[in-house]
Amino acid sequence: MYSHQNETIASFSHGMRQKTILIGTLLPDPDIWVLDEPLQGLDPQAAFDLKEMMKAHAAKGKTVIFSTHVLDTAQQLCDKLAILKKGELIYQGAVSELLNGSPDETLEKIYLKMAGRQATGDGPYV
Repeated sequence: MYSHQNETIASFSHGMRQKTILIGTLLPDPDIWVLDEPLQGLDPQAAFDLKEMMKAHAAKGKTVIFSTHVLDTAQQLCDKLAILKKGELIYQGAVSELLNGSPDETLEKIYLKMAGRQATGDGPYV
């Protein structure tokens, strides 16, 4: 980021703008992080680093709240989650509780069932 100090944010790529917003948000180290699609537009290294930061923040007993459409990410990072379908809350609770009894299921497949869709893999899903 230092090498871009004389550029305007408007000239940044989506990923660079996302990094700038995250730095400004997280620099004061608030106890509660509220992030909207924080991984969107980040390169793989930056996404990995942010996920590690989120885990470390939570491990310190602090709170991370984030939205995502990538359910693998939610399954990987969350202890608790809320699932919305068309703005309506369809689940709120522990990830482990949702996955309990379904060791071969993923959060993505469970969501598709809850949302009335099928996880057949033969698409198309758009």
